[in-house]
Amino acid sequence: MEGLLDRAFRNSITSANLKIDAQLNLDGLKGFERPIRLEASGPYIGGGRGLPKLDIDLSLGAQGAGQSVQFGLLRTADRAFVKFGGEFYEQSRREVERANRELAARGGRRGGTLRDLGLRPRTWVVGAREEGEETVAGARVQHVSGRLDIRSLLRDLNELVRRSASLVGRAPGGAPEPLSPQELDRIAETVRNPSFDVYVGKEDDVIRRLSAQLDVRVPEGDRAGIGGIERGAMRVSIEFSDLRGAQTVNAPPSARPLGDLTRQLGGLSALEGVGAPEGDSGQGRARPRRPAAPTGEQGTGQADPGAEGVEAFRRYSDCLDRAGPDDTKALSRCAELLR
Repeated sequence: MEGLLDRAFRNSITSANLKIDAQLNLDGLKGFERPIRLEASGPYIGGGRGLPKLDIDLSLGAQGAGQSVQFGLLRTADRAFVKFGGEFYEQSRREVERANRELAARGGRRGGTLRDLGLRPRTWVVGAREEGEETVAGARVQHVSGRLDIRSLLRDLNELVRRSASLVGRAPGGAPEPLSPQELDRIAETVRNPSFDVYVGKEDDVIRRLSAQLDVRVPEGDRAGIGGIERGAMRVSIEFSDLRGAQTVNAPPSARPLGDLTRQLGGLSALEGVGAPEGDSGQGRARPRRPAAPTGEQGTGQADPGAEGVEAFRRYSDCLDRAGPDDTKALSRCAELLR
């Protein structure tokens, strides 16, 4: 099994239809009683020595709550967009060019693998064992299971954060700070039952699916600092289908600057609490919890700069609650509320 995994993680995925399904359960955090579900799908084309091309639609919301936030990411060889409310918003081309140059300088290779990002998923799997043959995305695969090496995973993700600082440092908010070795060890000690599954094509030794599961038990002394969370459970699955198919990614005919979207959403603060339903809208669908309005400077006449964006997002969310999921005209009217 070790040799099979070695070959599988060396092989590149040049193009595929990508599908991601992730779920997060949090116990003890008020307003997040339901599992948070992220689903994403769309074409992916390896970027060679630059960023990969992709056109991914995403849905984020509380499972079973009815309404979710729909958005998307689209990237060509030299342009990058966010899709929200039926419109496209473009990132600065200069920033995309800079990211491509820096990735090429780091030695990004043609084909597209996680190694190009400094990740070494082969080191994440220990104690590999054979689980038999299955079918994934129409291909016969060999299922290999193992234990997820949390420390190796965290070290790689920490290095990715460090490297990404130069790519996103000019973006609003910058990049997060890498964790210290002591913090990495402390996080690793809270993880229980980490598992990792790999599904490798029988004919070509190319990965068709990766999945992982883990539980986190928060020490009692740390709970107050993270909103009272007692336990968390996460599962994620990444699936590749139609490998080397005729995937295409094209830039939209028109787009607005990405800054327009961030201003409308008050620096994205309006997306806080998307996983917390707050009752029924009257049509059997629970709406996401609304964030509290920013306080600003009371009595001075100076409004919080994010308040307008928060209110716009509230109107947009209310409009979605009233609109049918297939009513394109109603959805377009909702999108106008973000302008």
